[in-house]
This record gives sequence, structure tokens and C-alpha cells, in this order.
Amino acid sequence: MAPSPDIKAVLGKLKRPAPVRKLTDPLQLILWDNIGYLIDDERRAELFAEFEERVGLGAEAIGAARAATLFDIAKRGGMHPEERVKRWRTIAKIVGEDAGGDLTATLKRLPVAKARALIKRFPTFSDPGADKVLLLAGIDARPAVESNGLRAMLRLGLIEEGASYGASYKAAIACLASAGEPARAWYTNAYWTLRAHGQALCKRTAPLCAKCPLDKVCAHETLKGQY
Repeated sequence: MAPSPDIKAVLGKLKRPAPVRKLTDPLQLILWDNIGYLIDDERRAELFAEFEERVGLGAEAIGAARAATLFDIAKRGGMHPEERVKRWRTIAKIVGEDAGGDLTATLKRLPVAKARALIKRFPTFSDPGADKVLLLAGIDARPAVESNGLRAMLRLGLIEEGASYGASYKAAIACLASAGEPARAWYTNAYWTLRAHGQALCKRTAPLCAKCPLDKVCAHETLKGQY
């Protein structure tokens, strides 16, 4: 069995690509995740730009938008467009009713735990999404990782599989925190780097191990293809 690397060594060997669209506004980050279903970043960026042009990125504009316009965008974002339109309306309603129309100001004013709880009220958002928004929006310097990055961490042997996704996620967050680099820039780099590695090389099916710079220290052989 290959020795497990540490998280700093892993990040030091991987390249971080620039995100397709860099977002730091909390509402925009939430809309980005809800703009489509099982679509790649390029397609997501196209739909997001169209949404911005035809509807606007503010809660008031979303709430006032014509249903036909929203559905026209939603139907090109994957399955269940009706549900996606409902989610957009819900997002606008939460911002208007629970954040006074200004989500950024509200999140910055709240204690971090309450800010995290508010984000988790939005459609499709749980702990991983809330942590991502707090980090990328500059509200709290905290570790965050999404499913592609988590899969890579499991395969590399950086963390052990938990009894649930939530347990594995907590282990990943603890691993990142253990690096002793509690700065937003470091955690942001870790988020995007691990995500990109999981998408490009450490894929769910048919991972490109031969091209991976970490193959010699990866524990994937002991996991029997579970991830």
C-alpha cells in the first residue's frame, strides 16, 4: 500500500485552473448552483449570463420576472425546469423576507453560525454549499470542499470514508483545517484545486490515474473502485 500524502503535499503537486466565472456575491453563488442540473461549468456559465441579461441577478428582479422568461431559461438547464423556476422564486423570496433584500449585508452582520444556517435555507444547500458561500464570499475563512474534491481526498487516502456523506465531508474539512493555514486564500485555492482534480483526472468513472501526478502516493487501489 502506498503511503498516504498530506494535504499540503497534494496541493503542491496539483494545478489550480481559474474558475469559468469567478463569483463572490452570496446570492450569485446560490443562483449559480441552481441555474442548471447536471451540466458542465461552460454550459452553466452560458445560462448564468443569459439569466443575468434577461432577468437580472437581484432578488427583486427575480421575483418580478415573467414566468415564461424564467421557464425559457430553465428548460435549457437540464431536467425538471418547472422545479428550477420554483427554486429561483424561493431564492428571491428568502432574500426579500429574511435578508431585507440584501443577502451580503445580512450574512456579514450575523454571527457565522446563524449566517451558515440562513444559507442552508436556500434550495439545494446543505453544509458543503453553505461553507462554500461563506468562504468564496469572504464572509468567513473556513475550509470547504465539494463532491469532486471529496472523492479525490478519499481515493488519495487523505481521509477515511465515513458512515455517510456528511461524515466524510466533516473528515475532509478537518483534514483541510489540520494544515494550519487558516486563511481565505489558502482555503479557496484548496477548494478549486481539489474540485478541478476530481473533475479532470480523478473522475467518478474511468479515472485517468496514469496522467495523475499523485498516482504513486494514491491509495485508490485499496478502495476497490468505490469512488
